[in-house]
Amino acid sequence: MGGKEVLIKSVLQAVPVYAMHCFLLPITLCRAMEQIMAKFWWRNNGSNKGIHWTTWAQLTHSKNEGGIGFRNLSQFNVALLAKQCWRSVTQPNCLMAKILKARYYPQTDFLNSSLGSSPSYVWRSLWSAKGLILQGMGWRIGSGHHVNIWRDPWLPGPHGGVVRGHSINHNYTLVSDLIDAQSATWKVEVLNDIFDSDLVKQICSIPLSRTGLGDELVWRYDGSGLYSVKSGYKLLQKEGQSGSGSYVGVPLQISRFYSSMWGVSLPSKVKINMWRVMNNFLPTFANLQTRRLSVNVCCPLCKSEAESTHHLMMDCVFVKELLGAQGIHLTILYHDAPWREWLALAFTRLDSSQRHALMVTFWAVWYARNKVVHEALQPSVFNSLSFILASLKEYEMLNLKCGTRSPPIQTKWEAPLENVVKVNFDSAFSQQMLQSVSGVICRDYTGSILAACSLPHNYVRDAFMAEALACHQAVTFAWELGFTRVVLEGDSRTVIQKCQSDLIDTSLISPVIVDIKLICRNFTALDFGFVRRGANAAAHTLAQEGKVFGCPMYWIEEAPPRTLLVAEEERAAVVSG
Repeated sequence: MGGKEVLIKSVLQAVPVYAMHCFLLPITLCRAMEQIMAKFWWRNNGSNKGIHWTTWAQLTHSKNEGGIGFRNLSQFNVALLAKQCWRSVTQPNCLMAKILKARYYPQTDFLNSSLGSSPSYVWRSLWSAKGLILQGMGWRIGSGHHVNIWRDPWLPGPHGGVVRGHSINHNYTLVSDLIDAQSATWKVEVLNDIFDSDLVKQICSIPLSRTGLGDELVWRYDGSGLYSVKSGYKLLQKEGQSGSGSYVGVPLQISRFYSSMWGVSLPSKVKINMWRVMNNFLPTFANLQTRRLSVNVCCPLCKSEAESTHHLMMDCVFVKELLGAQGIHLTILYHDAPWREWLALAFTRLDSSQRHALMVTFWAVWYARNKVVHEALQPSVFNSLSFILASLKEYEMLNLKCGTRSPPIQTKWEAPLENVVKVNFDSAFSQQMLQSVSGVICRDYTGSILAACSLPHNYVRDAFMAEALACHQAVTFAWELGFTRVVLEGDSRTVIQKCQSDLIDTSLISPVIVDIKLICRNFTALDFGFVRRGANAAAHTLAQEGKVFGCPMYWIEEAPPRTLLVAEEERAAVVSG
């Protein structure tokens, strides 16, 4: 079925994409195409028939949620059309936007346009996707002069970003009325007079730039701030699942199983077989009997019990001998939990090589079972075990030959060049308290500590913002100490990439990124580098210790005890190396 997955995703679902960029296809047409794909997915080889073990809606869920990741065509159609809508909003001078404006909304903008009379099919299609844009867009606050407090979406978090549940105070109309332009901070006293405490915390979590950054419309469901079809489709899927009432989410343990299982370096046919085992989608005799098919339910391998998925993959003597010969003893982990929960728990407790072996064994067992049923060829444990071991060896060799070598990422702290200061930063974030602590440590080419600091931040809405604030503190601290040649390292890849990029950042943390880049101009030489947590241990420890202090702390040529211990270990490793 691995080939079928590729064919459906790369061919069958790709064919109508060109038309779906401009036209809203009827729902009946989308469902008819989905029915064709579902029949192709479930049918047996050489036959037009096949048992549909689950609905197409389940197959369109992401792989981490128990699906295969096929597209819901009607939702994907709207997400594609929303891309054109976003272009009309953010690029009003492009040719398409000018033509649409001249014809359908000459006196207003796209977001406030109406369907009008005698609309073309293209305009009706685009206008049908406007709701998705209105739901996901929001204002990134700069000066606040172009954003209305009570009407525009500018708040972070859910509820569309619009102020709700508060009476309108006409003394304050624009967001700029809530900002102290001199210090680039929020007027907390004014906010407390207008809003409740929860909303005040939400507003104070919005970063402000000291560089006079302007207000800009951004897409709130993508880290870049730009609309993408992928993020729009995910938003529609999330809405559809919550609105249907039939989908309640996947338990964390099972989600971890899917994430580990799909990430294994094995052929798709092996992974899809494991997916079918997990969801009890195999045509075992017990499952066929529940479908009212007249079959003998006795297991064809051991002929001792009814052939259910649970029996075939765990209790059957044949599979026990195969797993035992490979040192995998799943029965030790057995308890009275349902099959899916038990298998998820057992799988996640195995190491990487055992997971590979278990998946290939399940695939080999099902292959051997079909040989017995359809060709009357009784398998032997020795032959099946040889087949499993040979397959594992073959897959391992293929992975070595086909695997791409990415540049190594630093996993241990390395000393900088002489006359260069290395500044490591990290953050400790508390979601419950909406607070973070930045930890910054500066060291020279010998590994000796030059300075360190920890700084708490209030009203921090997520770990992404916490890392950006830590980076800002690192740059500011290095500049205040007078360092001119600096290497900054952190373990947040996204923040480092934004600081390295020459492109204009439009994300919600762009005020912090803009300020970082502005400060960077004061250095003779400054480089950003992404490292693993192991190479950033001292800064991580300092951020954790900073939670105890509760106030800004600074050290010259020293650090708190735990941080000092970690830094000394890293320095000793550099000297010995």
